[in-house]
Amino acid sequence: MSEAPRKRGRPPSVDSAAAMPALVELFRAKGYAAVSLDDISAATGLSRPSLYRAFGDKLSMYMAAIDAFGEQVSATAVPALMQEGEFQAALSNFYSEMLTIYYRDPAVAAGCLVFGTAPSSADLPAVQTRLLQSVRSLDAAMQSRIRRSYPRATDEIVALAAQMASNTLFAFSIRAKSGNSMQELEAIGQGAASTIAAMLEQSS
Repeated sequence: MSEAPRKRGRPPSVDSAAAMPALVELFRAKGYAAVSLDDISAATGLSRPSLYRAFGDKLSMYMAAIDAFGEQVSATAVPALMQEGEFQAALSNFYSEMLTIYYRDPAVAAGCLVFGTAPSSADLPAVQTRLLQSVRSLDAAMQSRIRRSYPRATDEIVALAAQMASNTLFAFSIRAKSGNSMQELEAIGQGAASTIAAMLEQSS
């Protein structure tokens, strides 16, 4: 008895958007280097061929996860920073929004996909480039918001204040993973916002 002919045609499409949350959580929990393709397949429920069709190689999957994480930040935390009103309140609200992203709940710190995992893989040119872009983008957003509230501040003071504000966020990623609670980091963020605003007030 002859075998039934195999059906030919395009392989089934993969819903990459549906798989993305699992990719984001996996990479920010373990980093780039520690994640295997088997890990990714298990987390997303997709076979290796399906993953390659949807995203490309593992580095492409990591970059796509970084982009998705950035979209989440842009949709929730950045608007808090850019809101009208006093800079101190806007910066405090920005930190609070970022912490809701960093923590799955007040007791479990998932951390930052970009600033928490990319530095350990910055030997890869693509990762280093994306990390530098992320740092510069955050600094630029901080400078823009500071300039709006303190138009008479010197460029040097604005740049310094922006770096201080960004560095506070970078530190959150380490402190969250080292065991600091969300409430502790909320307090640090409020203190940093107050200190930076006071420095800007004195210089304006």
